[in-house]
Amino acid sequence: MLMHLSFCLTFVAVFSFAVILSGNYDVAAAAMISCLYILTCTYVGRWYGKSWLNRSVVREPLSKSVSIFLVLVLGGAAGAAYMFKGDISGYFLQNLFICFPISLLFVFFGIAIALARHAVGMQVIEAKIVKEQKESELRLLLSQLSPHFLFNTLNNIYGISLTQQQRVPKLLLKLSELLRYSVYETREEFIPLKNELLYLKNYIDFEKIQNGDRLVSEIAIEENPDDRIRIAPMLLIVFVENAFKYSKATRKQSMLVIIELQIKNDWIHFSIKNSFEPGHREKMGFEEPSGIGLHHTLKRLNLIYGSDYFYNAYVNDDMYHVTLRLKAK
Repeated sequence: MLMHLSFCLTFVAVFSFAVILSGNYDVAAAAMISCLYILTCTYVGRWYGKSWLNRSVVREPLSKSVSIFLVLVLGGAAGAAYMFKGDISGYFLQNLFICFPISLLFVFFGIAIALARHAVGMQVIEAKIVKEQKESELRLLLSQLSPHFLFNTLNNIYGISLTQQQRVPKLLLKLSELLRYSVYETREEFIPLKNELLYLKNYIDFEKIQNGDRLVSEIAIEENPDDRIRIAPMLLIVFVENAFKYSKATRKQSMLVIIELQIKNDWIHFSIKNSFEPGHREKMGFEEPSGIGLHHTLKRLNLIYGSDYFYNAYVNDDMYHVTLRLKAK
C-alpha cells in the first residue's frame, strides 16, 4: 500500500509541477485532478485484470464491473465539464466523448499491467521450482556418487588385505583423506579447481600404493591454478576412477594410465587414457551393471553446465580415450 501511494503521489507531483513550470497556474489543480483520474482508471483496470485472473476464487458479477466503468466515465465527463468550462449541463456530452476513449484506454492499460505482472510472477515461480528440482537432483546424485566410490575402494582394499597386508595402513590413511574431502568440502555448487586437483592427486597416490610396480602412469596436471577458477565438485574423479579400474582388467603385465589437465582461454581441458581390453574385462567380472558413476556424472554435467561442456569417449589401439572440456566458472 505504501509503495502504491508513493507512486501515485510522485506521478501527480511530477505532472502538476510540469504544468506549473509552464506558467499555466490556473489549470494546475485541473492537471492534478486529471492525473488522479488517469490513475483511478489504471487501478480499476488492474482490479479487472486481477479479478479475471482469480475468477476461480473471486467471481465478480458483470453488472458490477459495467457499473463501475460507467460511473468512472460519467464522473470523469462531469468533472471535466465543470473544471474546464464551469458548466456541467452545457458541456457534459462533449466531454463524455473525450472521457470514454481515455477511460477505456487506461482501463485496458491497467488490465495489461495486471496480466503482465501475473505472467512474470508465474515465470519466477516456475524458475524457482526448476532450480529447486535441479538442486534436489544434484544433491541426490552426489549422495549416490560417494557410496559408489566408497564401495569400489573398500573392495580393492579387501583384495589387497588378503595378500599384501603391509599396504593396508597407508591405503586406509589415504582413504580417510579422500572421504574427508568428499564429505566436508563438496557442499557448494562450485569449488576452487585447485581443491579438486589436490583430491585427484591424493586419489592417484592411493592407486599407486594399491597397484605398486604394475602401474605405469603419466600425470600432467597443471600446478597452482588461479584461485578464481572454480569447478563443480566430484566430476573428474569418476573418469579417473574408471581409468584405473578398467586398466587393471587386462592381460598385460602393466596397467597404463595417462592423465592431462590444462587451462586454456577460460576452458578446463581434461583428457585421460587407459589400457583397455573389453572382452577380458567382462570375463573377469569388471563390468559395471548399473554404470552409476559415469551415468550420474554425465547427468550432473548436463544439469550444471548445459552447453558449456564437451565430452567424448572412444577406443583406439587397445586404449580408452576420454576428452572433457568445461567452461571455467
